Amino acid sequence: MSRVVLSEAARFDRREITAYTVERFGLAQARRLRDRFEATLNSLAESPLIGRTNEELDPPGRSFRYFVVMKSFIIVYEPTDAGIRVARLLHGARNLAAELDRDAGDED
Repeated sequence: MSRVVLSEAARFDRREITAYTVERFGLAQARRLRDRFEATLNSLAESPLIGRTNEELDPPGRSFRYFVVMKSFIIVYEPTDAGIRVARLLHGARNLAAELDRDAGDED
């Protein structure tokens, strides 16, 4: 089984997304979203090259892949020898380049 490692920023994103979803749409929807994220992350870990690349968004020295979940969220990750390392879980309305540039040094 391939491994999924979440950065500190991705863990924070997940908590924020969950809290917002519970508040706006209820616990059942938050659970569905959590389950979809988990299934997608596991699929990406098994086949890490299915995400798209976008050099325009990548901070200097990084080469991320991007995968859309539920039409609204973007998983930003890097393939590793053992699976994937998730840098961020972001809503598509966010300024992705600014968010990624700000967190480029997060290696957790």
